[in-house]
Amino acid sequence: MTGRRRLAAAVASAMVLAGCGTSVTGTPLPEGAASSDDGSPQFDKLLRECDAVPNDKIVETLHGAGIDQYFYGAVCMWTVSSAAGSIDVTFGWFENNSLQRERAVADQLGYQVETTTIAGTSAFSARRPGDSAACGITAAYSGVITWWVQQRSGTGDPCDGARTLAELTLQRNQ
Repeated sequence: MTGRRRLAAAVASAMVLAGCGTSVTGTPLPEGAASSDDGSPQFDKLLRECDAVPNDKIVETLHGAGIDQYFYGAVCMWTVSSAAGSIDVTFGWFENNSLQRERAVADQLGYQVETTTIAGTSAFSARRPGDSAACGITAAYSGVITWWVQQRSGTGDPCDGARTLAELTLQRNQ
């Protein structure tokens, strides 16, 4: 091996070894876990928003017989089967959003909006014009959470189910 090659090999070896000696400071957390240094409420598993309310509780809340989760991500979607027909359920948690912004959007869309509280938290319900089978409940919670329920059969009040799901979310994650 020539002198130049030896020098290049020594420099490369030194760089590799220097990279192996790096230490990371902080407290290890399980994958998907979150910590909050500012005292604000947060989901305990940021990558598991769709688990805010377990599937069996969604089925129970909506008096269903079964559930199929067909979309899992920033927005979570299910179809609940019941004796009365299918029920579409959507959940979203947006940590960098505000209740005021969501309400402004609902107002712009012409939705029927009513101020309410859920588990002591500021919230509102929203219904699309002329659609009594669909209702959304949006509540302030480390940003906002929203549950939408649409009953394909048109029976019952979808706001009741959306309200209960929002309550379960807030109770479980406080």
